[in-house]
Amino acid sequence: MSVVETLESLLHRHWGIVQARLQLLSSGHTNKSYLVHCDSRVAVLRVSWPGKSVEQVRCEKSALDYVASAPHLPALPRLQPTVTAQPYIQTADGSWLHLFEHIPGSPGLLDDAQRGVVDAMRTLAHLHAAMATIPASESSPLAWLNTRYARVAARPAPPLPALLLEQYDLLLQHIGAHLGAAAARGVWTTEPVRWLHGDYHAGNLLFIDGNVRGILDFDDVGQGAHGLEAAFALFALSRDTTVEDRFVYDIGLWDMGLRTYAETQPDTTASDRMHENRDALMYLFCADQVLIHLEAAQRHLWMPGPGMGFLGCWWQLQSDIPRGL
Repeated sequence: MSVVETLESLLHRHWGIVQARLQLLSSGHTNKSYLVHCDSRVAVLRVSWPGKSVEQVRCEKSALDYVASAPHLPALPRLQPTVTAQPYIQTADGSWLHLFEHIPGSPGLLDDAQRGVVDAMRTLAHLHAAMATIPASESSPLAWLNTRYARVAARPAPPLPALLLEQYDLLLQHIGAHLGAAAARGVWTTEPVRWLHGDYHAGNLLFIDGNVRGILDFDDVGQGAHGLEAAFALFALSRDTTVEDRFVYDIGLWDMGLRTYAETQPDTTASDRMHENRDALMYLFCADQVLIHLEAAQRHLWMPGPGMGFLGCWWQLQSDIPRGL
């Protein structure tokens, strides 16, 4: 039985959907998503990577429940319960299946990048306001990033090209040093620790006529400082992934997006801190991106390739040796 036939069978058994037509969507390297057509109904089936923890699955549902009715937000993923009123199911190989209502729109920034970045950062500010209502349990503003680093460092190196494999251990040391320097600097200690989207970039936003109409993929929610996630979102929205020998981004777009985000923030010093520490934040963003891709490679879900920005972040981290390393 093919993958599609297996998924069709599961849709019938657990959601009562018969004669579904599945269309594989362009998606990230941790999940696969399918557009599900059945008569006049359209939904989205998301299949997670095998072995995803039940704790993370529950965190996603809890976060979506909290922000579902928050004001000023575009459409958010809405889970379609199974015939037994379950929010999701787990398959025999450890993958998690979620069926969501379909949200119209196209992912990624279109021709008018300035308009898209402005609306994306305004949307993030409203999302952060909603997520600030979720009780947090962590104490470190770098909690989600430290957790990801610990997971990657605890596993063997993934399959990589020979040159990258030679540099692997030293690169992890660089990342650890950047995380340690950020904690020692204490720039973010005045910010409370709150829940984060965890992967806010244009590919997880749905646009219609240049405006954000939907936010996707809350499956990597974590805890940390909202200012850090805002800075990471700015780098993600303004980066040039075609340059692979260093990290390149549009400073003008970055500044414009920051001004938009800061307009709705009660902490008027946050934007100043982000400006003053932009270079350090860039290295933290590069560390985050490298760790995301390395973890996917450790799970045999992805191999390094051109056009994704991984190599630009890798070489940027290699170009700077943190003090004391």
